[in-house]
Amino acid sequence: MVTSSLSRSVLISLCLILLLPLLSSCSGRLRSPRLIGKQETYASGRILIKFNSGFSSVSMTETAKEYDLQPSSMSCGSVRLHSVRPGTELEAAEAFMLDPAVEYAEPDYLIFAASAGENAAKEGGVVSYGGAGSRLRQSTLLTANGGGTPNDPFYDRQWALAKISAEAAWKVSTGSNVIIAVIDSGVDLDHPELSARVLEGYDFVNEDSEADDDYGHGTLVAGVAAAAAHNERGIAGLAWNAQILPVKVLDSQGQGVSSNLTCALYWAADEGADVINISIISFGPSFGMQSAINYAANEGALVFSASGNLYEQGNPVTYPAALDNVIAVGATDRDDAHAWFSSAGTFVDIAAPGVSIYSPFPPTHEEYRSVNGTSLATPHVVGLAALILSAAPSLSSAEVEAVIQQSAVDLGDASKDDKFGHGRIDASAAMSLTISSLPVQLLLPSVNSPSPTVTPTATQSPTADSTPEPSPTPSPTPTPSQ
Repeated sequence: MVTSSLSRSVLISLCLILLLPLLSSCSGRLRSPRLIGKQETYASGRILIKFNSGFSSVSMTETAKEYDLQPSSMSCGSVRLHSVRPGTELEAAEAFMLDPAVEYAEPDYLIFAASAGENAAKEGGVVSYGGAGSRLRQSTLLTANGGGTPNDPFYDRQWALAKISAEAAWKVSTGSNVIIAVIDSGVDLDHPELSARVLEGYDFVNEDSEADDDYGHGTLVAGVAAAAAHNERGIAGLAWNAQILPVKVLDSQGQGVSSNLTCALYWAADEGADVINISIISFGPSFGMQSAINYAANEGALVFSASGNLYEQGNPVTYPAALDNVIAVGATDRDDAHAWFSSAGTFVDIAAPGVSIYSPFPPTHEEYRSVNGTSLATPHVVGLAALILSAAPSLSSAEVEAVIQQSAVDLGDASKDDKFGHGRIDASAAMSLTISSLPVQLLLPSVNSPSPTVTPTATQSPTADSTPEPSPTPSPTPTPSQ
């Protein structure tokens, strides 16, 4: 009888052990960490806690002692970073979720540059460029002959700008008086393609105001969005008159933590960013990140994120692309086909060219790289948003998103699909749709302006992706890699 009872107990215990992972995955709480190779997806010994209104510390004193909970000085809004005993991050977060003082607790997820095959040839290009930036914001419609073909030496290699009809869009706007926040590895602050319009940013890695780029990814991104045009140097950015707000959250290895990204989003929104580029991926559905994105959206900023480059590696969900209030960007190639690396899913909202995209790469000011990745597709869409806002600053974020989506070239399945979202961006069509919403006296005679109604459409949610890297070659034939 005793043996039978013992056997039953052992059997029940085994069943519970087998069921535990299933129950955990259905609980809506923190799940077991996804691994990247052998690396966990969150930082050791750190958790983020957001307190409910009226609270600023945990009330479970014994639990705090059990996990060696210690508060840190980092605080963004009501989100606080705490240290815990290494190895107890998930367990501690689960325990503190039971505290009435706590709205949520979670690990400090790792974040990575969402780059793919920065396969690049070093290219020439000299000629200094200087000037001063301005933070004034007002409507700037150009004359009918504004813009023109840039004299930048690598402009003829920028197939993406021709594909999206950038020159026609530049007759209306070049992005003046719009602030683009590039949340990444920083920006080369002295680069002649960027320096005249780079605002004072912030470095959350080293905790200072010098958001310089020691990895290269942020400069690549900033160049696609807003490199100077008509300066006889390098390339032309899509919104080449926009201002750049550099925010560094990735270190010299292209890695960081979600607590810094969370703080960076609050900071960029408070600094007046109109458009935010996040070419970064993470594997954790961070509540902190979502709170910061919601804050930025409520402040009127448009938040864009790379969908990731893991389509051929299982197409996992990545963040922040899969979060609410984020416009997730996929990549296309020269033939308007789905780029082989570009992560797909219901979260993808829009697509843009992301194969063999030229952009400046530090530390020298003479090197330009041809890069693959949703990291480079995203600043094309960000640049387009800047053009729209520059021409029509009265448009709401929802209206700008609607213009981008409704003017896009539908690819793949009819209407929205998992690879292209609403389609590949078309800058000329977007600007035509933009000016059709302006008072009739401001319409430009040389621009065909259709009469579609700008109807805001909701930003899609979840499913995202990942990160690859560079390798020099004279005639770029880029291939994504982690």
